[in-house]
Amino acid sequence: MSHRLIAFLSDVGANDEATALCKGLMLSIAPGATIVDITHAVTPFDIREGALFLEDVPASFPAETIIAAYVYPQTGTDTRCVVVRNEKGQLLVAPNNGLLTFAIESVPAVEVYEVTSPDVMHQPVTPTWYGKDVVAACAGHLAAGVPIDAVGPALDSAGLVRLSHTQASRAAGGGAEGEITRIDKNFGNVWTNVPGALLGTSEEMRAGMLRVVLDGETLEIPFRDTFGEVGVGEPLAYVNSRGKLALGLNQGSFVEKWDIVPGAQITVTLS
Repeated sequence: MSHRLIAFLSDVGANDEATALCKGLMLSIAPGATIVDITHAVTPFDIREGALFLEDVPASFPAETIIAAYVYPQTGTDTRCVVVRNEKGQLLVAPNNGLLTFAIESVPAVEVYEVTSPDVMHQPVTPTWYGKDVVAACAGHLAAGVPIDAVGPALDSAGLVRLSHTQASRAAGGGAEGEITRIDKNFGNVWTNVPGALLGTSEEMRAGMLRVVLDGETLEIPFRDTFGEVGVGEPLAYVNSRGKLALGLNQGSFVEKWDIVPGAQITVTLS
């Protein structure tokens, strides 16, 4: 399979030329490649946030995609880069620091290789920027046709670092429990890892209120299918575009009204 599409994520932002230099390097190595930005607005050093931004990428991109990602606070240390081939046939290039946790839960890994070959790195390798000289360069070489087993030795998938997190589950006495996974920064909505289907059908949830317990605080919130079904500034629970329960304010920011951070535990029951 020829991989000519590179989907690119990082935490370098848009304030300087860093992203362009990575893209330029990839295109210099693989001139015919196409590069699509996932985002470069990951909070600096926030591996968990970057991992969550990658969660739905494998399912949305074609099999011929290379997913190149770096949030790499360990750059220059012995935390190496890996290349993963997933069940879909995609290649994922990233530091082995947990950044691929949710992407490989979404589409499991089939093969894993540690990037050690200097031939797939940009020389000389800058210790403070493995993101460009290792991750981006390796992605470029893969797009140019270098086989995955040429990047370095094979690893058992158990060698992939995974972030710890709470799996959503049914709660004792009904309802569900899980955790806040991320904040929708543009709108201030709160996303959880609780599948909407775990709580019941839309009709069942709309019939009453949702009792939401967040860090010991209990909120009674109506479930609605969309924001316009409540008044401006009023809260609602809804199933977001990824099929998970979310909390929001119509034309407002939920997190400005309730101080909530990713990782917080949540329990939801129908009342």
